[in-house]
Amino acid sequence: MRLRKALALTAVLSAALVAAAAPTAGADVGTGGGARPAPALPSRALATCGDGKSAAFPIGARIRGGPAVYRTGGGAQSWYLDLTNTTSSECTAIHPVVVFTDKARALRPAHLRMDFDAPGGTFPVSLERSDRDEIIAVFDGGDAFPGFTVGAGGSLTVKVSLAFAPDAPTGEVVADAALVQRKGDDGDWIGEAGGYRFTVEGPDDSGEAGSLAHTGHRDRVYGAGAVAALLAGGGLVMGARRLRGPAR
Repeated sequence: MRLRKALALTAVLSAALVAAAAPTAGADVGTGGGARPAPALPSRALATCGDGKSAAFPIGARIRGGPAVYRTGGGAQSWYLDLTNTTSSECTAIHPVVVFTDKARALRPAHLRMDFDAPGGTFPVSLERSDRDEIIAVFDGGDAFPGFTVGAGGSLTVKVSLAFAPDAPTGEVVADAALVQRKGDDGDWIGEAGGYRFTVEGPDDSGEAGSLAHTGHRDRVYGAGAVAALLAGGGLVMGARRLRGPAR
């Protein structure tokens, strides 16, 4: 789906993402740790990553391994984004875009510190706030990062590190992701992952910071609309601006 058409398709995508939270027969290939795929949409058939013959997203994705609790002012903790190429062709220039939604809508970019590992080193994400008060994290990495490449039928795991500032608001947060394939000054939406629910707590709050968070179907009920909200708020278009090449 062309990012420039995101606003026009918001209503359809919202319904599809909510439908993804409902139980369906069969298993998906890595979309949110067990979440079911949304119904096939015409926009998905337009994705040019892979062989272009399937109505499903060409890249299956899953968020896993993240802690259930982050401490304000604490050190960075890691989680993983698994990417699986479900097609018979190579996919290149893949840039994840993660949206963080907190119930109080009190998070700001300055409250987060986030980076990711890629060939060539560790890169910071670009953090911005959408007009719906989500935090948009774009894996752009500057000019040194051309995006991830996943070979035909292959898989790739991206390590992500996340920490919260001492003055970050506490409470529950849900992370969902869209995968964007950069194409010059634009891009296509080629995958999604969702349902990473965690809590931000103060340094003295009780709880087990080392325990793993839940991902998957039951968490999609709260987070299923996050990517749709990202579209509605223009966040994915914001991501497109971040991924644009240098001005000529």
